Order: sequence, then structure tokens, then C-alpha cells
Amino acid sequence: MQGKRFYKGLYGTNTIEFAKGLIHVYPFGEIGKQHLGQVKLHVHNNFLQVFLVQDGQTEFHYGTEKVLVQAPAFIVVPKNMEHGFVHQTDVSGWIINLADTVLEHMLQREADVIFGMEEIHIVSVTAEVPATTEVFGIMQKCVDEFNGQFPGRLLMLQYLVGQMLVQLYRISLGGKQAFFSSSNISKVYFRRFQQLIRVEDSYKKSVEAYARDLFISTGHLSRICRSIAGQSPKDILIDYFITKAQLALSDVDSNISDISYTLGFDDPAYFARLFKKKTGQTPLEFRKMIGVKKR
Repeated sequence: MQGKRFYKGLYGTNTIEFAKGLIHVYPFGEIGKQHLGQVKLHVHNNFLQVFLVQDGQTEFHYGTEKVLVQAPAFIVVPKNMEHGFVHQTDVSGWIINLADTVLEHMLQREADVIFGMEEIHIVSVTAEVPATTEVFGIMQKCVDEFNGQFPGRLLMLQYLVGQMLVQLYRISLGGKQAFFSSSNISKVYFRRFQQLIRVEDSYKKSVEAYARDLFISTGHLSRICRSIAGQSPKDILIDYFITKAQLALSDVDSNISDISYTLGFDDPAYFARLFKKKTGQTPLEFRKMIGVKKR
């Protein structure tokens, strides 16, 4: 493949609508059917995916490797990991897509759990390993809750996703199969850049200042980000804070101007313009779409 193929949405698309900016669920196998059973190698740089393989057999591709996956099984693919599929039979199941910020928002006190999600995991579901059947059941409950319209849906989704991530982390600690570890020096720098963004937690800090903290040049940081994520460092910063803004805007008690100042934007009008440029909606339009009253 000549260069990485990045998609901001599911395979072949550049948009994805997360429920309350947190989670999106889509049937597994449907995309393959649209492409003669083959989903070519590609990358998502803004969300983690969990593939529930409930029926059938597929060949999972990651980087230059291939693994035959037989249902029931699940596959965890972090953002910025190249992956694809060649379905061997009709397959069915679900794709659970988790926005970047949901991981940090829900697990901000358990950073190790987030970092444990930085590898690809391929896990067969078997009664001989009860933890695998337990987490598979949680994943299915998460899908049911997303597809339903029950009272307290968002809170229940947060609870179930939190359970799922912790169980996945515990399975990874137990030595289950993990592939494609991010260990080269560029990925170390990229991960540290992301950590610094979370620690700083303000849009005010410049790319140049982050590069100084990493003891590398701004050009070097730019090359790392474009190689791994297909984005400039500035775009990575913007995406992080716009996603945080979407979460904050789902809180009915938060004022839009206050949100912009809290995130480190000096001018609420500039924040609103940037928000619309990245999402296609003003903050007010976004609130209306998710059913939050204007403030």
C-alpha cells in the first residue's frame, strides 16, 4: 500500500456521529459486503474500535501480518493502527467505536487502562477462559443499550463502556494474545505528545512549546505526527479540544462562552468559528442536534 489510508469515519467515510460525542455502534460485516468481502488496510486517527465477531470467519490484517479469526471472538484496534479484513465466510457482529475523549473522560484516574489500549488484541471467546465470555457479554449489552432508546441511556453506556475497558485491560495483563506493540521511537514521541496535551489541558499552549518539552524540533514533531496520525500537530491539538468541547456542550448547565475559556480559547467567537470548521455546526447547532437547550 502506498502510504496510509486514513478515515475520520468508518471505512470509506470521513464522518461519524457519536452518541453524545462518546460512542457509535455499527453492524460488523456490512462494510465488507459493500466491498466484495474485503476491507483494505486503513487507519482511524480519532477513535478506538472493538470488533465483535459473533458469527463466521474472517482474516484480520494488521500491518504486514494476517490472523484467521473464528467466531466467537473480539478484536481491539486502537487509533492509528493500520488494519483490514478479508472475510472468509458471511460474518456478523458489531463494531463499537469509542471517541478519543471518552477514554480520557471516563478513565482519567486510571491512565494505565488507557495506555493498555495501545495494542491490537485478538481474543477468542471460550468458556475455558471466563473473563473472555464475561467481557463479550458486556460488549453485547453495550450494543443493545446503544440500539435501544431506554431512559438513562447515556449513563448506562458510560457504565458499560467503563466495564468493558477495564475488563479488556485486565485480560491484556493476563498475557492474552497481543500484537503490533507501539515501540519505535517515533511512536514513543507521539504518545508523549498526547500525554503532554492531556496534562496541559489548554488550547493556549503552542506546538513550538510542546516540541521544546519533547526536546525535538517543531519540524521533527510535525513529521512524527504526519507519519503516525496523518495530521499536523496543530490539527491533533484542535481535534482534541473540539472533542472535549463536544462533551462539555452536552452538559446543560455549561455556558458556551465559559466552555471556550475553560478549554483555553481567549475568544469565544474564534472558538465558535473553529468548532464549525471542524464539525460543520456551530456550538448552538450542535447542542440543538443532541437535544440540549441553548445557553
